[in-house]
Amino acid sequence: MTRTLEQARLWTIAAVCGLAAVSCAGQGPTSPFAAPAPAGAGDGAPPAVVQANTGGAVQLNFSVALTVPAYPTCSLAPPSAGVLTGTGLLTVVVRPFGDASGGSHIGATLHGHGTLVDGNGDTWVWSDADLNNEVVGLPTGNTSANTFSETRREGFHVIGPKGQQIMAFGTFHITRVNGNTVVEVETGDHKANEACESGFVLTPLP
Repeated sequence: MTRTLEQARLWTIAAVCGLAAVSCAGQGPTSPFAAPAPAGAGDGAPPAVVQANTGGAVQLNFSVALTVPAYPTCSLAPPSAGVLTGTGLLTVVVRPFGDASGGSHIGATLHGHGTLVDGNGDTWVWSDADLNNEVVGLPTGNTSANTFSETRREGFHVIGPKGQQIMAFGTFHITRVNGNTVVEVETGDHKANEACESGFVLTPLP
């Protein structure tokens, strides 16, 4: 399990960096090749404080500055609302676990919530709930960049004072064996509306 915990630690750092890279690059986290890249995400930023949970889980907490672009960049936003800006809190929990075949896996959940103000001064509320499950080791315990399976689920919701809704959701799954994609499925509307959630800026909390 030590190796898996080390992989979880590295994956956590990469995932956090990837979230920041996503907001800079405008790519949605369901893109299989929007690879988490440390460059740019942590430049000059203090290290995130890691809290150990039971069962080997790792928790990271962040304050969030969030911008939802105005229509038509975010096609789901009401044209009269303008740019939405706000703040909130976000928690990432990473859990390494094994399966009956001896394979090692990592599961990560992301939960965020907060408020936004639109161009008219009205208050909106936002929430984000993501799930990622990834096989990081084959049943033999060997890892390979060319062989893995991953499922990601995205759920981003913004609700306005009059019931207006900006929602981006979707599920992505990919399985690659020896560098060849054998399964790839994407459902929902996340990819089409990823610009609506492109404005995350994360600051690690002490």
